Amino acid sequence: MKSKFLTLALLVITFASCTKSGVNSSSSDAGTIISQSSVPVEVLSSFNSSFSGATEVEWRHHSNDDFSSEFNHNSQRHSARFDDKGHKSKDGIISLTAVPQVVLDAFKTQFPSEVVYEWKLRNDGTWKAHYNKAGVKWEATFSAAGALLKNEKA
Repeated sequence: MKSKFLTLALLVITFASCTKSGVNSSSSDAGTIISQSSVPVEVLSSFNSSFSGATEVEWRHHSNDDFSSEFNHNSQRHSARFDDKGHKSKDGIISLTAVPQVVLDAFKTQFPSEVVYEWKLRNDGTWKAHYNKAGVKWEATFSAAGALLKNEKA
């Protein structure tokens, strides 16, 4: 009976000392999903003034104290990133339906067998296509007129 109790106590101590690691490593920094109530007031204020009427807002907290969100706004899916003081560092459209046809056609001409998993409209008006090629993530940047500006590993 004592040995069973001792074994049980050791198991409890062993499991209690275990921690999760690698789920949100800083190398990829995908961020940790958080509730809106955990987002600083300055960030929410900046977000609300930039994206009034946004719906289905999802927030993430990153290791460098940045906050990112994905949300619906004006019938498109967007993303935005803010520092902890509410300064917006980037935002973009991530919905395929918003990409101009000339840009979609240019991508298919350049990369006929690749499939884009995400499009982003950058602040400078260019479009960035994120795609996988042979298990490696790539990014291709196109002008609004469909010219390929850059293609590089992500």
